[in-house]
Amino acid sequence: MTKPLALFTIALTAIAALLSFFTSINHTIFTGINQLLPSKALWMTLTNCGDSIFLGCMLFVVLQKEKRLLFNALICALFIHYTIKYAKDFFAIARPEHTADMTHLVTLGPVLSANNFAMPSGHSASAFMAAIFIASAYKWKNWKLWAALSCAALVGISRIAVGAHWPADVCAGAAIGIVFGLLFTQKKLHLPQPFVQYLVLALYAPFIYFALCQAKHIHGTTSFINHSIFVIAGVLALCVWFMNIKRLVVEKFVMRVE
Repeated sequence: MTKPLALFTIALTAIAALLSFFTSINHTIFTGINQLLPSKALWMTLTNCGDSIFLGCMLFVVLQKEKRLLFNALICALFIHYTIKYAKDFFAIARPEHTADMTHLVTLGPVLSANNFAMPSGHSASAFMAAIFIASAYKWKNWKLWAALSCAALVGISRIAVGAHWPADVCAGAAIGIVFGLLFTQKKLHLPQPFVQYLVLALYAPFIYFALCQAKHIHGTTSFINHSIFVIAGVLALCVWFMNIKRLVVEKFVMRVE
């Protein structure tokens, strides 16, 4: 799995570099995707799938039997967060909505400040990281692996469709997500299993809380599209969270009886 992904990452990095250098091509591709893609509701839903709150809940559900991978995913997400943060400040590339010569721009979702730069895309990095972790947990190879990466790519495309990022940002974010995903799925920290179980339950609880809190923002059709996906993920994660708590309590009770 590693060699094809390494080549894919190199290709993504090269494309990101070329598009950043040839800004006219970067802008042309952006305009084509941003103005021609149908279904605003679809792309808003897909772009929210790259949000850290949604991904935190969904990884907790999908990887519930892989507690060490869940713990690694949190550490990986932290590294990605700061890598993205400092890379944005380093490159200081304005987002499309803050670029003067962009006409007929379609923007969906919140308008970010001019100081919130574009390169690279955090949503894309998170989506590709999640795809790597899921593929690693289920030992997906060949078409299953590339199907997972294709789903992550849809999140990246959605960042262009909603007017938040340039194609170069998406490619760079995808490369970062894959690299960190591979690094943190190869090695697992040697921590006691009971400690990891309790730690994971504690650390993922805030993701569930903030996902459920999105329900208070639902007041109409648009807000329902924007926030319901978080609530659904939060409810699923909460159910799994309580199931884990129940199992731990039962195990502890059985141990005391014995």
